[in-house]
Amino acid sequence: MVLAGWTLFVWTTRIGNIWNDDAATTSSKVGSTALAVSFTVLALAVVFTAWRRAWAALRLSVVGLAVWTTAVWIVRSLTILAGDRATGFKVVHGALAVVSIALAVWAVRTVRRADAVDPDAVAAVPAGTAL
Repeated sequence: MVLAGWTLFVWTTRIGNIWNDDAATTSSKVGSTALAVSFTVLALAVVFTAWRRAWAALRLSVVGLAVWTTAVWIVRSLTILAGDRATGFKVVHGALAVVSIALAVWAVRTVRRADAVDPDAVAAVPAGTAL
């Protein structure tokens, strides 16, 4: 649940930042919000499937969130680093990327370990793991 919680924190905060940016156009705000909502939906899917103890769906939602997290942060990191941004902005977003990708890797490894133990039991996933 750590990856899901982190994702909800990062991307719901982003939604507020998007709409408070007076320099952004409405179309860029809508596009950025759609990206943030995609993360929010995936994180909520992880939470919901964990709560329902739907192991197959949980596995799929964790892997989906992890892959999406990794892909988006790699692209965003390259764009941010290449862009004309302040050093502080680059450092903060670099840290967000590193933490997000590390949690994504941890979550997938946790699911794989639990799957190896008992592919039908969510109970095999220790409480407080990176799901």
